[in-house]
Amino acid sequence: MKLVKPTDSIDSIISVIENAKEFVVLVSPYTDLNGWENLEDAINNAVKRGVEVSYYVREEEGVPGTEKLDAVIYEVPNLHSKMFYSENKAVIGSAHLKYNEDINWTYILDLENEVAEMKNFFEKNIKPFAVKK
Repeated sequence: MKLVKPTDSIDSIISVIENAKEFVVLVSPYTDLNGWENLEDAINNAVKRGVEVSYYVREEEGVPGTEKLDAVIYEVPNLHSKMFYSENKAVIGSAHLKYNEDINWTYILDLENEVAEMKNFFEKNIKPFAVKK
């Protein structure tokens, strides 16, 4: 695991999206992408490349800015996890995908077993409760 500087957190998430070849999973309970055109562009460009992008948010919290996305949006009750991964890279942290100046931490998971554990958590605890919006 490698700690990312707070100022580079969003860049690490965008890197996950830009380097994906098959799929991207974005889990951010609270979302407000208004003002984050570079993140919106990365998501939409991934979809145009044929990458399956799934975006999980907290149920009934609203998803400002996501109306411009080509990603599939899912709602999950009581969601509070924040994770962003593709078939080849993963980032976890405290950051919601909200355009703000909060100080957050993110880690790049670089060991195969760390990524596998995170994906297993997602498959058991988030995906089964997700409803397509």
